[in-house]
Amino acid sequence: MYNVAICDDEPKILKDLSDKIKTIFSKMDISVQYFITHEETMLLEYLDTNNIDILFLDIDMPKHNGMEIAELILNKEFKTLLIFVTNQEALVYQSFQYHPFGFIRKNFFNEEIEQLICNAVNKLSKEQATITFKNRNELIRIKISEILYFESDSNYVKMFTTETNYHYRETLSTLEKKLASKGFIRIHKGYLVNQQFVYAIRYEEIELTNGDLLPIGRTNRDSVRKQIMKYMR
Repeated sequence: MYNVAICDDEPKILKDLSDKIKTIFSKMDISVQYFITHEETMLLEYLDTNNIDILFLDIDMPKHNGMEIAELILNKEFKTLLIFVTNQEALVYQSFQYHPFGFIRKNFFNEEIEQLICNAVNKLSKEQATITFKNRNELIRIKISEILYFESDSNYVKMFTTETNYHYRETLSTLEKKLASKGFIRIHKGYLVNQQFVYAIRYEEIELTNGDLLPIGRTNRDSVRKQIMKYMR
């Protein structure tokens, strides 16, 4: 189940937005819990005690504009997909610093909303996907979105995550096949990397967001660089 919040200070527009959003999620057969309000203060109170998966937020509101709320979400490092809804396109450019997932123009809401919801659901599905493995006598499940990279160690691999590391029996080639569609790339015969954690790419190496430096293999250096650069755009 996803937790979806919708906030717009104009009640009629809020009803139109929420009705359309509910229809799309229902058509996709996705279970959703909704929080719908035209009061920015109510949204802020809800954010204090609830995790929101997707937030549809009007930028231009009287008490707390959408950018103030977006800054709060960014500072608290919520994993909320923020979608700004606005009829003032000039405000879109001012909001880039808050890393919104997307924008919907009110005048083109019906044309843009369905594809954006599909994209958001796809992203959430990837983030919630897991990988299960046996470590000694323990069965462990890890979110794929928390894995930084794998390092080959003969018939074993070392898994490096945002929280801790693991060492278990598996081959890098098998993992490469399993995770190719999840944003992972084989940058070297000894390394399989989650591209979402690539901070910088150089000629012979990449730097991850945690500061780790990993080598790029010589044989496919150009293709690896091109693929990562495409992913980072």
